[in-house]
Amino acid sequence: MKNIYFLFLVVCTVSYRITCAQTDSLVNRSPDIHIIELKEVIIGSVQKQNTDRLLQFYKANSSATLEDILSRLPEMNLIRRGPYGMEPSIRSFSGGQLNVLVDGMRIHGACTDKMDPVTIYIEPINLQSLQVQTGNKGFVNGSATGGTLNMKMAEPEFTQNNTLSGIFNSGYQTAAKAIYESALLNYASGRWAFRVSGTYRNNQDYRAGGGDITSFSQFRKTNYSLSAKYQPDDNTYIKADMLADDGWNIGYPALPMDVGYAQARIAAVTIHQKRGPWQLYNWETKVYGNYIQHNMDDTHRPSVALHMDMPGVSHTIGAYSSGTIQLPKKQSIVLRADASSTYLKASMTMYQQNQPPMYMLTWPDNTRNQYGISASLYLPIDSSLSMQINSRADVISYHLVSTQSKDQVSILGNSSGRMDFLKNISIQVSKKISKKISHAMSAGFSEREPTASELYGFYLFNSHDGYDYIGNPSLKKENTLQADYSINFRTIKNTIQFHAFYSQIFHYILGSRENSLSAMTIGANGVKSFSNVSRAFITGAEATAMLKVFTKTDLISTVRYTYGRLTNSRPLPYIAPLKNITSLRYQSNRYSVQLEYEAAAAQNRINEDAGERNTSGYILLHLRGSYDFLLWQKQVSLQSGIENILDKNYREHLDWGNIPRQGRNLYIQLKFSF
Repeated sequence: MKNIYFLFLVVCTVSYRITCAQTDSLVNRSPDIHIIELKEVIIGSVQKQNTDRLLQFYKANSSATLEDILSRLPEMNLIRRGPYGMEPSIRSFSGGQLNVLVDGMRIHGACTDKMDPVTIYIEPINLQSLQVQTGNKGFVNGSATGGTLNMKMAEPEFTQNNTLSGIFNSGYQTAAKAIYESALLNYASGRWAFRVSGTYRNNQDYRAGGGDITSFSQFRKTNYSLSAKYQPDDNTYIKADMLADDGWNIGYPALPMDVGYAQARIAAVTIHQKRGPWQLYNWETKVYGNYIQHNMDDTHRPSVALHMDMPGVSHTIGAYSSGTIQLPKKQSIVLRADASSTYLKASMTMYQQNQPPMYMLTWPDNTRNQYGISASLYLPIDSSLSMQINSRADVISYHLVSTQSKDQVSILGNSSGRMDFLKNISIQVSKKISKKISHAMSAGFSEREPTASELYGFYLFNSHDGYDYIGNPSLKKENTLQADYSINFRTIKNTIQFHAFYSQIFHYILGSRENSLSAMTIGANGVKSFSNVSRAFITGAEATAMLKVFTKTDLISTVRYTYGRLTNSRPLPYIAPLKNITSLRYQSNRYSVQLEYEAAAAQNRINEDAGERNTSGYILLHLRGSYDFLLWQKQVSLQSGIENILDKNYREHLDWGNIPRQGRNLYIQLKFSF
């Protein structure tokens, strides 16, 4: 650990312009909230003094996916089963331990193998901001032990009346022979504004470091969004949003199956008031619904012993209302009430030669109903000291819908459903030491409900450890005690921030072997069922530096480290090693040159029972550049670069299946704005 903390002194994030921002607005007072603002395909901070610098870093590659952005946040890692659809992890919490929201809306993937995390339905061109809430405020939008990732969709802009503006992007990348096209149009007329965007991606099997082609790593997708905004007065607006995402022929080289077709339809209506009666501010009410369909496919895989069809569906309807109430003595409280209902069903049909097809439910059709309320009270004590108290309560119930689902789950145990009351609370104290230095400490308690897979999953094959998993309807709630400390140094040009965190997790949910059961998947190592481990803990630290080295030169760097352990001293699975990303950029009026350094240490603390392998350390170099010019009096930006210059053959520790990542990749991107 001493070596780790020494390495944190070598400050060190992200070429895509990231900052841990603390603003004067109530929602951002906590150091556990990290906000990234995006305009079209530009990323920046809500903190004005850092916005311009952060935007320039993201422009280095305007064809970047949302996953490219997330991977550079100091709090986040990605669990990778293929080059598409990577699962987010916040400080080594993932899956049901997190809330992953779109504009505050709850969405549940329709794949039992986690091939469709919510993040795949968002493209940077239809995204306005990313909000990452960690530690002791990550439960405010929904009970969770690991935090919240909220992706806020871009809104129509009331630009000059009767004016059409837009952006067009076109790009190509060599490693996967990838084509990227996107377009954005914005139109305003009177009190109406409209925004429409679309994205198309077509990637072939990519070339790994050293030249080998990674089979089954291709994918194609379209993504489009439409938003209409009406402003009856300067204080109120009504907004309707529609987002659609379609993917097909999506390869997952670390899994035994690919995705034939995946579809998402997301819609919402929002009413927002800047100021209402009774000292209400920024009051927002949203009603939403979404439909997710997912179909796994093994027909393109060679030597399939048993062909299977595995469709899944997810339907969610919900609503929330939230806002701020101003209290005396500069005190304020943010309130939120929300409710949602999610229906899930997934099945498997196995086609045996000379035998009738065999059918079973892998997610017995079930409904999850959730009702919650949260409050965040801000209490300034004096000009340099403040306190914030966050709390939330949820009632969550699961119900099995059909007789078939109840009969199947009765094999596992209780099939009558369940209802739980979840409690969350935290206290944070912030102190301003001087004009440039501030620090904060927080502590809290949070809970989360088991997921549908953990409760009712039926022979879900995990290719990482080679076991079939079955659910356990009698699982206890997972709960966590957490503590966090941060210190910040900020001037007009420079920012340095350090975080340290600790989490003690009780009733940790993990798979355990069931020697009395036989595997269903051909070649599986056996069967595991989900069970509660008495305790586990996670600790670590992050550091971020954004420095103005010279007048036209910026240095942005992050470093992160996490350590996890179970009570029996075994390493906790899915713990990424020490990682650093550092970017040095020179920016003139028309062109820029940026050099990136990305390095990760080896990870030899592994949980072999979870299928983990030792991972070697690596060092990567990337070079990016851009040139801006006018064409027909319109702004044009030509961007290009080389990623993984040394053609390193490597993988990240959270990558499944020992599949190497992309090798040397040359890209070129043309951006036209009008």
